[in-house]
Amino acid sequence: MSKVKKILIIFIAAVIVGAGIFTYFYMQNWTWRFKSELDNFFGEGNWECLSSQTNESKMYSVYRRSSTGYGSEESPGTYHEWSIAFENRDSQTEVWDISDHTMKINHDKNRILSSKRYSAKQALTLELMDLSFSAAADEICKDVLGDILSENQIESISVDISYRGGNPEPSIYDKLIKEPWFTANTVTAYDYLSSDLHDFYIRIQGDDYKMEKLSEEEYTDLLGSLGKIEDKLKQTYGEYADYEIYLTDGYECEYNAQDNK
Repeated sequence: MSKVKKILIIFIAAVIVGAGIFTYFYMQNWTWRFKSELDNFFGEGNWECLSSQTNESKMYSVYRRSSTGYGSEESPGTYHEWSIAFENRDSQTEVWDISDHTMKINHDKNRILSSKRYSAKQALTLELMDLSFSAAADEICKDVLGDILSENQIESISVDISYRGGNPEPSIYDKLIKEPWFTANTVTAYDYLSSDLHDFYIRIQGDDYKMEKLSEEEYTDLLGSLGKIEDKLKQTYGEYADYEIYLTDGYECEYNAQDNK
């Protein structure tokens, strides 16, 4: 074999190995692999990855077989986490963390052909959905509860978007990522409540520890505001009003407009 052919073979092999290494790291880095999806969600040019790190998981383990042939040992699994900064709807810089931890746990529990196994894109969408729940909850606190409760009272309760019927099917995330309203700076509670993708609802729950720090007047007023909160939720979300409220024993309610038609 001529020297030129040898050099050519070595070069081609190096290119193949290099391409394989690049592809591996590209697929592992969600901020590269899903740049288009993140552009759509945060806004093109409106986000940047501040940092990335690999962490050990306390939720799943991996088995590593020794090359010496003396069996295998269990060790913590690992996952990647990325901190993403973006300018929110109030023109302030906000940082959200996303990770592939949920996907790693899901893959540990479900085999490759399982209908419950997430693709990487589905797992990313789940991460973004959970973060957008927080954004929608902030909107509820500001536009709904802010007219009724004081800042201290709002801080003593937790407000979330949740869903009934167990975890959504993985295929739902394929549809959610395509929704035009599913962006960090436009998503609202109304979007989720009016969506037919899954049974979403608003959950408001009192935090006993934080409520104990309220003054007696604030505490009494908070409990007495239950009816006002209900009325405001129904007024704000109309035919899509769907909520569960639990402040403390005896001060709880739930409502689904669809069930009350």
